[in-house]
This record gives sequence, structure tokens and C-alpha cells, in this order.
Amino acid sequence: MAKKDKNFWIRILNSTPLHVRRRASSYLDNVKQVSNSEWIVLSESGAQYSVRVSDNNVSCTCPYFSLEKGYCKHICAVAVNELAKSEVLPWLKKLREKL
Repeated sequence: MAKKDKNFWIRILNSTPLHVRRRASSYLDNVKQVSNSEWIVLSESGAQYSVRVSDNNVSCTCPYFSLEKGYCKHICAVAVNELAKSEVLPWLKKLREKL
């Protein structure tokens, strides 16, 4: 992962409210990357949400993102997964293993 990509995901997590980031923890094992710029996140109810990155912007197909225009738990789950893969934040990897 390029440094630019790491900074992108870190910026997203830093600008997301804590209560949203906390809810993302239940989705960490339900993230599947389908292309370089798209991930599918499965909810506990079986719904699938698509997280896409385009031109340094990120979007999600969930209602929260559509209504609130802010980063949602699905985007945070993708961000944590991408950072954990690169081991840029070892404490995130440890947190993921505990959940």
C-alpha cells in the first residue's frame, strides 16, 4: 500500500465520530475486496453495502452515508482492514484479532 493510500484511510478514520468507528468493529470480518477501488461489506442482517473509492473520495451505498453525508461504519471497517493489511498501525491489527 502506498503512503498516499495509508494517509487516505487514516484521514477517514480521524474524521469519523468515535461512535461510528466503534460500530465498525462488528464488520471487520465481513469485508471483501472486489477490485482495487471497491469493497463489499456484509451486514449482520445479510444486506450488502458497496464501498467505493474514486478520485480520493469514498462512498457507501448504505442509508447512513446517503442521509448523513458522513463516513459510515462500513467505510470505517474497510479503512481498518486496509490499514491492518499493511500493518501500518500494529495496534489496529491486535484489536482486530481480539474482536
